[in-house]
Amino acid sequence: MTMRDELNTFLDGLKQQRDELKLQAHLASAELKKEWEKLEAQFGTLEQKVAQANREAGKTADNVAAAAKLAGEEIAKGYQRIRKLMKS
Repeated sequence: MTMRDELNTFLDGLKQQRDELKLQAHLASAELKKEWEKLEAQFGTLEQKVAQANREAGKTADNVAAAAKLAGEEIAKGYQRIRKLMKS
């Protein structure tokens, strides 16, 4: 699997988590909503980076893809924090 494929698969997984959490967010506390808004901004940036990585070629694409993956990992951690807040 190429880095591009891995990145797109990772983004698809984040989208699924995002959709699941979005359905539950309307019942959330103010703290959770603030965290959600922050993650939404980061998610938009991540989508742009993935699109850029898909357009770029060679070493540049690998650098962009690596940066996008790091951003995605941060978003995934944020989704985990939201899940914990929802359970408490």
